Amino acid sequence: MARGNDAPYHDGRTFPFIEATCGKLTDQGKSCDYIDIQFDVTLGGDYCNQVAEGARNGVSQITAFHEKCPCSHIVVNGYSEGAHVAGDVLGGPASFLPFGGCTFVSTGLDNNSAAGKAVAAALLWGDVMHTANQPYNVLDGADKQANGRKPGDLARLNRYAPVLRSYCAAGDPVCAGGNVVVNHLNYFELYTDDASSWVVSKIDNVAPLPSCAAPSSSSTLVLSSTVAISSATSASVPQSSAVAPTPSSMVTVSVTPTMVESSATETPCSTSPAMVSPFPSPVPYSPDSYVLEVHIEYAYV
Repeated sequence: MARGNDAPYHDGRTFPFIEATCGKLTDQGKSCDYIDIQFDVTLGGDYCNQVAEGARNGVSQITAFHEKCPCSHIVVNGYSEGAHVAGDVLGGPASFLPFGGCTFVSTGLDNNSAAGKAVAAALLWGDVMHTANQPYNVLDGADKQANGRKPGDLARLNRYAPVLRSYCAAGDPVCAGGNVVVNHLNYFELYTDDASSWVVSKIDNVAPLPSCAAPSSSSTLVLSSTVAISSATSASVPQSSAVAPTPSSMVTVSVTPTMVESSATETPCSTSPAMVSPFPSPVPYSPDSYVLEVHIEYAYV
């Protein structure tokens, strides 16, 4: 889970999706957790640098998590600017940005890499770079766009088409070029149940990961981001103020997932947050700072 422009971590606008998805997985006897993609969200800041930072950190966090927990499945989730970030995490940067036309060099998370194969689902909501008429588009803005990705950029993103959904309402000014602001703000009020059920269905039907040495355990990671289209961001849960854009995560061992599902009969790779919900501030993230601890007990008979 990644915050949006001028929004706090654990953003109240998007968090109902996390709660609903985790709730449904928990009802199945599975575990669920989340992390934030780390990037600067200062209002009025350099949009291109923000997106580039989020995309780089997202790829880094997913890759580091998968290296520590190879049996884990991943769900990528992004809203508005965060959908732009999530799309760039998967497919590399869009070569045209509406706020300056800047680019950065990346091809995104390779879908044939071990970490890429762990992505079980990805959701984009009100995506700045929403592209019309894609097979994974849903809602009445499916055939509309405000910006759209160029063919080469879109082709990279579409490597993930079988596990991707892009929500766009026709009146949404961000993804569809409409003029109904509320259509950009109410996705999670209207479609959380549908989206969370879809994610759960993808998790339920996912094949075991080839990188998983022990088929008895699996888990799921979800990454997301958000953006505000005004200076204020509504929230229904306690929130924190913005912090410096240094990569961070919220886990006690291994690496951080945004959302984690597990059907393990054994203890899965730990993703428990280091702080009690609602995680008002992140813990500094560094892939090299996680150490796997093995405890051996001897019994004399």
